[in-house]
Amino acid sequence: MLIAPIIFLVIGYSLMYVIGRPVIQFVTSSIQLFLLTDTPDFEATEQTFEAVDNKKIATNEKNELPSSKINYPVGGELFGKVKIEKVQLDVPLYFGDTEQILRQGAGQFMGSVYPGELGTSLIGGHNVDDFGKLGGAQVGDTIEVQTTYGNYTYQITQLDVRNKKDKEIDDLIYQRNDRRIILYTCYPLDSLGLTDERLFAIGEYVSGPIINGNE
Repeated sequence: MLIAPIIFLVIGYSLMYVIGRPVIQFVTSSIQLFLLTDTPDFEATEQTFEAVDNKKIATNEKNELPSSKINYPVGGELFGKVKIEKVQLDVPLYFGDTEQILRQGAGQFMGSVYPGELGTSLIGGHNVDDFGKLGGAQVGDTIEVQTTYGNYTYQITQLDVRNKKDKEIDDLIYQRNDRRIILYTCYPLDSLGLTDERLFAIGEYVSGPIINGNE
């Protein structure tokens, strides 16, 4: 006599579970998401970079590379590496200098020229990462910049601590007389918050394919 009610009870609970299962799973997933100890980064994507061989780059007799042959990076794209072997600085280089980019490596100011173009390439990085090693660099050290279209070397000619709005630095960023690079990071190097001072490492072009903007 009791078997029939028990069977109906089991069937009823089974149907309720099947019908309610999607809702239960959704609520469970939501609770797990809110209890994560780290904030999930839904926009983070893994990027890879492979340096090119300068000997295989199709330049003319003047070591010029037509700009029309270059696949220029877009904002947020990994397109190179910055290295100073003397101080063991080795950082991935992204196009753009947003806070998200600087958490991943060095970022090039999008208003500055690409390495190889006439003008100054401005690249920044956090002092708590490898760019803090700029404090150990010296005048005469070599800066290497590897990109997807060519590899460049610069020689450090100046190391200065200046205000982030320094006019001389600003003028240097927008000059179009020669090829240069500026690496910078917050100063003091052991500061954890935002400061108005920056350590600037200024370098002059030594080698690498010259980008011809007219071709």
